[in-house]
Amino acid sequence: MINLRLAAIDIGTNTFRLLVAEVHPDSAKKNYSIKVISSKRVITRLGDGIIHNGSIHEEAVTRSIKTLKQFSRIISRHKVDKISAVATSALREATNRRDFMNKARDAAGLHIKLISGRQEAELTAAGMLIDMTPPKSALMLDIGGGSTELIFMKSGKPVAVRSLNLGVVYLAGKYMINDPPLTGDIIQMETEISGKIHSAITSLKRHLPGETLCIGTAGTVTALAAISQNLRKFSHDKIHKYILTLENIRNILTTLSGLSSKERAEFVPFELARLDIIVPGTLILFKLMETFGFREIIVSNYGLLEGTLIDLYKKGAETEN
Repeated sequence: MINLRLAAIDIGTNTFRLLVAEVHPDSAKKNYSIKVISSKRVITRLGDGIIHNGSIHEEAVTRSIKTLKQFSRIISRHKVDKISAVATSALREATNRRDFMNKARDAAGLHIKLISGRQEAELTAAGMLIDMTPPKSALMLDIGGGSTELIFMKSGKPVAVRSLNLGVVYLAGKYMINDPPLTGDIIQMETEISGKIHSAITSLKRHLPGETLCIGTAGTVTALAAISQNLRKFSHDKIHKYILTLENIRNILTTLSGLSSKERAEFVPFELARLDIIVPGTLILFKLMETFGFREIIVSNYGLLEGTLIDLYKKGAETEN
């Protein structure tokens, strides 16, 4: 088929991401590579306010619509053939989601598709495996702003999916009130995380064979890969496929949870808007790996955004055939 210029937008609880690219399948059309034309990510904190009153704050709406207008201008410059904008946890839960989606359509010309937790997990899994040899068995983790997705993959296909009501924006709003956080708040946060993990994964844990790999994506995981390597700026080549150990994550968690946001900035100098959510995200990751018995995790710098792009490509290919 003719190469299509595609655009995908991930409207997350914490971060909005844009990717304009061409998708190229291998000869068997089982794996894909992406030729990036333009990309952009902006931390908008769309989920602000949902924890307290169930709706998105007006300030967050303003920030987010401004970002979508910026994305729309970038898309127009690159003469894109097809666009897919997907929204996840924040809009699934927000009582004013319809108002926001209407504003996005009117102000930025974007029609947002609200996807379920399962759809989010399956698209994320497809994206995460780009540029990786598909493992026979893998548990894939996506720690997001409003929820955490667990995908058990076997022979390249999702066998089981769990969406946990555990997101870094929610936890930061509830427990990261003091700066630095109080020890009691960290303990309470750990208790909530452990409870939600154990209540949701009992059946999933039984199905994991011993050779299962653990693969993780999203801002917390990639930030930890950067911290582990003392990176002063973001580097895809150094982060994608990097291996983090459980011990390494424990040490970083111990350090970061005792620091103020200003002190944490020394560890994540290139993403200052993540300073309050890095602790909840690291704690979620640590407890998940500990619970499942994983000693290490492979970092993927791809996920929902790239999976959405591949899905858009497949639908375009079907249309042309």
